[in-house]
Amino acid sequence: MATTAAQPDPRASFRKHERLTGRDRLKLVATTGRSAKAHPFRLTGLLMPLDTIAPAQVAFAIPKRHMKLAVQRNRQRRLLREAYRLNKHRWYEALRNADVQCAWLVVFQGGPVLNWPETQEKITGLFDRWVKEHVRPDR
Repeated sequence: MATTAAQPDPRASFRKHERLTGRDRLKLVATTGRSAKAHPFRLTGLLMPLDTIAPAQVAFAIPKRHMKLAVQRNRQRRLLREAYRLNKHRWYEALRNADVQCAWLVVFQGGPVLNWPETQEKITGLFDRWVKEHVRPDR
């Protein structure tokens, strides 16, 4: 089996150590983090040291009061995770250049289920704006 000199980029993934978990940590991010909004999503983030090798951890929340059917909540959550997974390398690069770690919480704030292009556009724009406003490479 021959090996090539140029290895392909690693697969985009969303592993367990990249997920923001824990009631206390989620509450800290939700209460003291800085927000950016793009209807129907709100992104709250907090620059903080994390106990992981990943530059960021993220959680996605879709309250039942905004989307009654579990099928719709699950579909929207899957679309959010996929949009994040495919584009996270851009935000990770900015965080690594600034030598910081970040915890993010994305909350759905109402409205119908968005389709894939709308979800990807909103999420990438939201994360791009948050990183641009809150992550400084000179820190």
